[in-house]
Amino acid sequence: MTIHSDARTTLTTVPTPPVTSSPRLPPSAAGSASTVSIGRAAEQESAVMAKLGGDVFTATFGHSVSSEDLDDFLRTTYSTEAVLAEFSDPSKSYLVARNGEGSVVGIAQLQHGKTHSSVDGAENEIAVMQKVYVDSSMHGQGVGSKLIQAIEDLAREKGVKKLWLTVWEENVKAQRLYQRLGYERTGEIDFATGTCIQTDYVLTKRL
Repeated sequence: MTIHSDARTTLTTVPTPPVTSSPRLPPSAAGSASTVSIGRAAEQESAVMAKLGGDVFTATFGHSVSSEDLDDFLRTTYSTEAVLAEFSDPSKSYLVARNGEGSVVGIAQLQHGKTHSSVDGAENEIAVMQKVYVDSSMHGQGVGSKLIQAIEDLAREKGVKKLWLTVWEENVKAQRLYQRLGYERTGEIDFATGTCIQTDYVLTKRL
């Protein structure tokens, strides 16, 4: 299997275990899904995006890896510099969910042209959806589903015919949600967090 270091997704309405290190926004700032808008991320939002991604990743997966491996992964993947650098990659597009006050409460990324052996089709018609993270203050309000829909719409605009993602084998609730949204399991992939190697399932949807 290929070692894959950045495509894992998680809908954090289902953290495992049920803890979170991401601070909740106050009720007045959190808003609701009806007041949330989805749009392209701005470079000046890199710091808050990095913090959100790092906090959610830690809450969801931190218990399953050593503190050394987690710290190394967060430093290389969810530092402000790492997120900012991704804006220079033409294959990657970040979308963010913003509440009524303009604060970022969710992120998601589309990478066009990245494929996997279990996803058949022309490379330019394939994309991966990754880093689907929602602030704990917005859990259970449909923000994750809004982000997924927006990523799918963006993928269609780019001519993508098949969209894939990876989800941790132990995140059963997230797997069920993606399946309800039309994604089917097509393979497996190794996910590396430092020296810790875990198995993710590859889920694919025809657009």
